[in-house]
Amino acid sequence: MVLDFALSDPLIAYGIIGGICLVLVLFALYLIRKRQAGSSGEKSFGRKAGRLAYQPEARPLPAVTPGAIPRPARKTTSQPRPKEISLIDGRADITGSLHALAEKYSLDRFTIATSDGLVFASSGEEDAQADAARYGGIYHADPLAETPGAVLHGISHKGSDLVLIIKTPLPVPDEIRISIENDTKDILNWWI
Repeated sequence: MVLDFALSDPLIAYGIIGGICLVLVLFALYLIRKRQAGSSGEKSFGRKAGRLAYQPEARPLPAVTPGAIPRPARKTTSQPRPKEISLIDGRADITGSLHALAEKYSLDRFTIATSDGLVFASSGEEDAQADAARYGGIYHADPLAETPGAVLHGISHKGSDLVLIIKTPLPVPDEIRISIENDTKDILNWWI
């Protein structure tokens, strides 16, 4: 009965038909915008959603054949194999043992420093005090700090925290570093 009344009044019928047409037009506009925006259907300030503002539009990468760009030859710069040298026998003191350790592992210099930057022992070079002051402070402030030309490693000996300062321009692999640490502990246990 209510429906019959609404359909019998032409003004109400035109209003219902107009509302349906308006919904259809809005839906059609939505579909058109969705097609223009791409498959995601979202637009963000005039750019496709999911892309950052500073990124240019995707461009195809040029095809490069393998081997077209020459690679520079890399020199293999690694620590040479340790020499067979006695670190204790025939050595007059701890300096002689540390000099033998530097020779065994082909190191430029080797210094053991206290955590406050003083020389505990060295392989006998003149720069030991400067190395101890510089690298002992660096290691104390940040044990993981990168130090070009030197490898720093902390050990403890009879309750004292010590810093091993390995001076070499070559990279020191972990297995060599561990061997140096173990040899250093043997030297310290023998002499001190």
